[in-house]
This record gives sequence, C-alpha cells and structure tokens, in this order.
Amino acid sequence: MNCGPLPGTGLDAHPGVLLLVAIACLLVGAMIVLASRARAKRRAQMTAGPGSGASSPGAAVVLLMILVVGGAVAIGPAPPAQAAGSAGSASSGCVAADDFLTVIQTSTMAGLAPGVAPVPIAGLVVNNSADSTHIVAVEVEISSVAVAPGSPVGSCDASDYVLLDTRMPVDRTLGPGASASFAGASIGFSDSAVDQDACQRATIHLLYTANPR
Repeated sequence: MNCGPLPGTGLDAHPGVLLLVAIACLLVGAMIVLASRARAKRRAQMTAGPGSGASSPGAAVVLLMILVVGGAVAIGPAPPAQAAGSAGSASSGCVAADDFLTVIQTSTMAGLAPGVAPVPIAGLVVNNSADSTHIVAVEVEISSVAVAPGSPVGSCDASDYVLLDTRMPVDRTLGPGASASFAGASIGFSDSAVDQDACQRATIHLLYTANPR
C-alpha cells in the first residue's frame, strides 16, 4: 500500500446545509403537486368527462425529479481527508488510505539544518479491511522536495537530505479496524560543499509503503 495524495471527490459542504436543501426541494415539489391537483379539480368541476378526477401526470413527474435531485444532494459523499504539512517545516506528514490499509504519520519534523541531528519518524498503520492482515513492515522514502516561495535561487532535492533505517518492522497481525505503531527511521539534512541555501524552509514529501504478508 502506498501513501499518496487522494483525489478530490464529493461535495464540499456541511451535511446540515445539504439536508436543508433537500428538505426545501421536497417542500417545493409538494406545493407543485398540490397546486396541480387543485387546478385539475377545478377543470373537472367545469367539464365533466372520463378521467376528470385524475391527478396531473406532469406534476407527478416534477415531484419525482425534485425527489431524486433532493435525495442526491442529501446523500452526497463527504469530502476526503487531505494530506497536511506544517507551514515553514522542513518536511510534511502523509495521511492516505486505500481499500485495505491507512498509513498515518504521527511524528513532527522541523528545523532540519546542517549540524542538526536527524529527527525520528513514527506513525500508525490501520487495517481498513473486514479480514485480518499481517503487516511485516512499513518503508519510507522521499518522494519529492518543494522549495519554499522566495527562497534563494538554486537546487534542492532529495539528495540534500538523508533517510536512515527506512524499513521499520511491525510484524503484527491486525484485525479489522485495528492499528499498530511503527518507528525507527529518521531524517536529517545532508551537508555538502555545494551551496544549499535553496533548501531553506523547503518541504519534504515522504512516501510510505506498508508491506502486508
């Protein structure tokens, strides 16, 4: 399982607002039906004939359409969780999920600089499936480095940083909904003779891979 960004799907609105919109649609539909039936009744009283007591089929269709639209608004999917990184930090965490596993970074990494010791990496792996899953380990790597706006001109990439002990053993069998912690890796700044000023306030994006057995 790879921990990467999720696609933006769903409606970005509060569920209470969606419910109010759905109720308003239903009320409007009911008013249209009542008004149509009243007009049909008046016409029936003025001109007698077969089918004079039937309700307006057009109104029924309108109500059905409003019910369908209102229901779709009410049950629209919620917006997904977003991967978040702290502003001005040297790296960002990763929160992502697939059909089976979720990997969540719990450690905070900031202030990576020449001469500063590597900081630890830790997190949780969660079993989303309905079956038990054995997790062997979680591996971490640098997927990309984003240079901060306004930083000095120059190059800054994964080679300017160092990851240590990238494979973090878990060796746990997780039941449905269960989680296990992982730790052991660390990340630091790799000092070199080349100008690295472009790495000031850079953001490192980490990629986690959970290896089930």
